[in-house]
Amino acid sequence: MGLTGGVALLAAFQIALAQDVVSQDAALTRQLPRTPVTLRVAPQRPDLVRYNRVEALSLGARIQARPATPLGPLSLTAISWLALADPYANGRLDVAHENLDRRIVLSGYRELAAIDESARHFGLANSLTAVLAGHDDGDYYLRSGATVEWTPMLARPRTFRLRVFAEYHEAVRNQTNFQLPRLWDDDASFRANIEADEVWEYGASLELARRWGTDARRTRGGTSAFIQAATGDVRYTRASLRGDVTFPLRARIAFSFEAEGGTSWGSPSTQRLWYVGGPMTLRAYWPRALGGGSFGRARAELGRSHSFARVVLFTDMAWAGERSDLDPGDALYSAGLGFALIDDILRLDGSWQLRSPHWFRIDLYFDQIL
Repeated sequence: MGLTGGVALLAAFQIALAQDVVSQDAALTRQLPRTPVTLRVAPQRPDLVRYNRVEALSLGARIQARPATPLGPLSLTAISWLALADPYANGRLDVAHENLDRRIVLSGYRELAAIDESARHFGLANSLTAVLAGHDDGDYYLRSGATVEWTPMLARPRTFRLRVFAEYHEAVRNQTNFQLPRLWDDDASFRANIEADEVWEYGASLELARRWGTDARRTRGGTSAFIQAATGDVRYTRASLRGDVTFPLRARIAFSFEAEGGTSWGSPSTQRLWYVGGPMTLRAYWPRALGGGSFGRARAELGRSHSFARVVLFTDMAWAGERSDLDPGDALYSAGLGFALIDDILRLDGSWQLRSPHWFRIDLYFDQIL
């Protein structure tokens, strides 16, 4: 065998060895479990785009991984926000473990928060009305801390939510006045944000909820209860109870009623007081029209379904203040006409204040029960 033959034999041996290594790596890769990873960025999902008077336009990015661990499969979710005007860092990391009975989530965060989380002020509807009409109904503060949250698995209705938290709250201010009405009105501006207290809070909250009835031809409704207690720089306990019922009067006509009340004990911070005003509590009035340690509200609606929409006549009543100052004469009232489209997913309301100065307001929002 000459030199050329020896080189050829050596090359063939190296190729065979490389192929064997590649096949072994491929077999090992097939044996190792893969970790599914997904990345979503704005504007791929509507919940990663928002606009408000603190951040202006804010775009989010969310990455989620589901590794297999000795504890079972976990869900790791990290989300960050890049805001045009917000000088505050916004980020969150959630580690979730779920089985057939419950879902437990450990979270760490430094993020912009709304004082009324149930009102969905970071949703698409509030973002659109903020930039198009100058109506940003949210009031915001910055919170940093950690929580442990226990809920039913995601596939089941949320009948309870237990949350234990340690948080530091900071005040934030308006960072932008950009809105469409400023194109023709130089004086158009957003209302001032709430002046949140800077405090440490260590506490827990519990939410309980139940709904019954899914047939629109029969009576249906729901109840919910909430209690929260905290210590630290402030000490307080607050609780609320809400109920709603809808029952048909005749074909295509239904009457709905909702009532809610709550109070607090101790010395809650400004951001933990109760407020009424805005489409979720008192239509026709601006958010924080009234506020204090206690509140009560009610709303009634009479709706008729048509082929194009459901037309609704409604009235709201609400009061907020201190229990010692309770006076029914201080309550605020409104009435109006609404249109619910796409199986009540999209809602447009025009409402009038029944107390002076009798202003008129239009609200757009999504997925409202009543």
